[in-house]
Amino acid sequence: MPSFEGECVASIDLGSHTARLLISERVEGPGLLHPVARERAYIRLADGQNPGGMKVISPRAMGRALKALKTFVTIAEKYGVENIHTAATGIMRGATNRDEMLDLIFRETGIRPRVVTGEEEARLTARGVLNFLDPGTRPYRIFDLGGATTEFITGQRDVFQTMSLPLGAMTLTRECLFSDPPTNDEIEALSEKVDGVLKGRLPGREATADALLVGTGGTVTTLGAMIHHIAIPDIRPEGMNGLTLEREAVEALFEVMKQMPNKERVLLDGLDRGRADVILAGTLVVLRIMHIFQFPVLTISMSDILEGILIAALGSTKGDKQGGHEADFVPNHVGSQ
Repeated sequence: MPSFEGECVASIDLGSHTARLLISERVEGPGLLHPVARERAYIRLADGQNPGGMKVISPRAMGRALKALKTFVTIAEKYGVENIHTAATGIMRGATNRDEMLDLIFRETGIRPRVVTGEEEARLTARGVLNFLDPGTRPYRIFDLGGATTEFITGQRDVFQTMSLPLGAMTLTRECLFSDPPTNDEIEALSEKVDGVLKGRLPGREATADALLVGTGGTVTTLGAMIHHIAIPDIRPEGMNGLTLEREAVEALFEVMKQMPNKERVLLDGLDRGRADVILAGTLVVLRIMHIFQFPVLTISMSDILEGILIAALGSTKGDKQGGHEADFVPNHVGSQ
């Protein structure tokens, strides 16, 4: 068999709020991948959406996404990357003009994103998390909080079930938080909306004594940086994976942030300017998950769908089972340049 050691490969997560790039070097051994570069851009594909209306990606949002993807391609070329495996998530799943955008992306960048379902996104996230953060024999609940949806993975060892729920930091902000800072009524309405979705759609709300709650996504990573006093340039998986957040600490931070206008909130250490306007909704989702499922502590994983895309595309030998059956995600169907 040919050796791929030293070859660089890349993955892109084209999300509702953020586009992210991961470039990794293929290595021999159980680690499989060694990350060498990361990049992200706030593309805000869900900007301008009307709650309950048709999902249409605006020309300005398309422009932001194209600009980011062109930058990603340039970076990847510097590392000699030949294939960029791309998953489109969130609003791309239901946008009425998504095919138009996918064609535009291919014409302008050579990238063919694959629009993955919520369940596929959850399985890819599970691959990324479980490859770098081993819960051992403990039962776990993993959630990936994005701009438009939150994916949940519940299981033990490599057998798990997945679900995608319409809870996203960006879309919830647009739907519920209209004032700056938000009013108490707006916060209460948001909390009720989140609780309604979680209690109505997710079974098994009571955590077992040894269960592990793992959170991933930009909101969780940002909360980790803010609470653990990690500077933005130092936010990397090797320093973030395995850090914990206590519910009381997250609640205290939320109480401070919700009273600040955005212009003050952006000055908080660890909070990226591009996330400041959606951090309140994202933090409240995290808190309601911890409260409803009775988890006093959350473990952070910065390894997520980006790693999962590459593990799947490169044919990891690790088991990947959903509800006792092999997951039906076909690695070669992830879009590639």
